[in-house]
Amino acid sequence: MKKVLVGLLISVMGAVCAACTKGSSAQNVADRITESENMSEQLTTGAETSKEQSTETETQTESQGETETPSEYTENYELNTVESLEDDGKDMSAAEALRSAMKGKHSVLELTYREQLYSLTEGWGWHEADEIKDMPDTGLARMNMRTYNRGMALSIMPINEARWESFVCVDLDRDGTKEVLAQGGPGGVALHYAGGEVYITVINDRRFPYDVYENGVCTQGEGSAWSLGHDRYYPAKGAMYIENLAYSEVGRFEDSHADFYKINNKEVTKEEYDSYIEELIGGLAPLEWHEFTEENIDKYVVD
Repeated sequence: MKKVLVGLLISVMGAVCAACTKGSSAQNVADRITESENMSEQLTTGAETSKEQSTETETQTESQGETETPSEYTENYELNTVESLEDDGKDMSAAEALRSAMKGKHSVLELTYREQLYSLTEGWGWHEADEIKDMPDTGLARMNMRTYNRGMALSIMPINEARWESFVCVDLDRDGTKEVLAQGGPGGVALHYAGGEVYITVINDRRFPYDVYENGVCTQGEGSAWSLGHDRYYPAKGAMYIENLAYSEVGRFEDSHADFYKINNKEVTKEEYDSYIEELIGGLAPLEWHEFTEENIDKYVVD
């Protein structure tokens, strides 16, 4: 009898344990399912958030890219244009008008490589022209040179305000009337007087002269240590023309046979080039650049 009771007791306890174990396993499975669902929701939410952040970042990047393009710069800031200045319309000589413009009393009309700055040398950049001629002033910005707020590097860029540093006065085209080359905050510009107007030509930093000679020949380095160009400028009413007289690249490569020399954009020998440069500026010393002060303007900008 006792054996029967013990057997029944063992059976009942086994059933209870099995039920408990089954319930515990079911609960564990349920817990794991719930945990898995929560993790899935978190991953989904994280992915959506990451996607939104990525989209936002891409939008910001695109927006920044658009803002930083030179073409947008020229559209998204205001030029310091003027209607007129106190000396406009007065009967003045070329030197008087240039001095007045440099002091901020005579307005200037802006010429850029986009607007009426021409190359007389085929294949030498900008707009090309076959001849020097006057051009209409239509559409040119009228500005005060002292508050000029555009600069020129590889593209036209905005600046806060001009900070002129130095200048040289020279007859660029040997027609008996002197012009001014000035450099500073905006880069480099040429000033010339024609038809009662003063024009300011914005010149690429890489092309702006570093040496200027009495006969109007200008040298520039095209922004590299091994390049040397010799240019001449021809001012006109409503336009500026530049001619590349000679150009060389020496020492860019170890092989000296890679050096080249050009006259009027046509390749020549080193001997022909040297002879031409000697004829062009032989015996001449570069002119002195003067500090951009009113005293020096009055002293050196003369007819």
